[in-house]
Amino acid sequence: MTIERLGLRDRKRIETRQRLEACAVELVLRDGIENATIDAISELADVSPRTFFNYFDCKEDAILGVRDVEITDEHVAAHIAEHAEADAIESIVRLILTMIGTSVGEHEVRAQRLELVVRYPQLMSRRFTHMTRVAQHLTSAATAILATDDRFADAEPATVDIILTICGSAVRVAVMELAAAHGEPDIEQLQQRATGLVREVVQKLQ
Repeated sequence: MTIERLGLRDRKRIETRQRLEACAVELVLRDGIENATIDAISELADVSPRTFFNYFDCKEDAILGVRDVEITDEHVAAHIAEHAEADAIESIVRLILTMIGTSVGEHEVRAQRLELVVRYPQLMSRRFTHMTRVAQHLTSAATAILATDDRFADAEPATVDIILTICGSAVRVAVMELAAAHGEPDIEQLQQRATGLVREVVQKLQ
């Protein structure tokens, strides 16, 4: 359902949330995460701090655009089609990186959030906390992705969970390494490094 087809009240809620998210990202990019307080974000978004808490539990959630978004079958199918040339491990790593960038949003917003995660690694903890909340959706998505790979076509739930855990840990390490090196956020670089780490670990375990 598009915003245009929603009722006025729902449209205003969506617009307010999007404005708060945009203002949070803008403030952190401009003034740093320490100065991007809830009061400052609310003031820039022209709402009260009380209204802020109707949408987010903390400023980190606004910065990251955290929301409980269902990963639908259509989303998974589109992801698989977009990365048809990638193997299952690489595809899962890309899915996790997409979620770290933002749950939903335009490409520019995803890039900005990824930049902030690299600049402020402490945001990773909040993002992974949210990913734990949507673990069931992630597991279903990973199962569908693995089903496209003959090696994992009949993967048991425990196998899927282990692969997800390894891929998530590899992404975390890749982001932390980039942050330590003060590098520019590059989704391809992060994907290659995280995927390489997974394969390196698997090879050593054999």
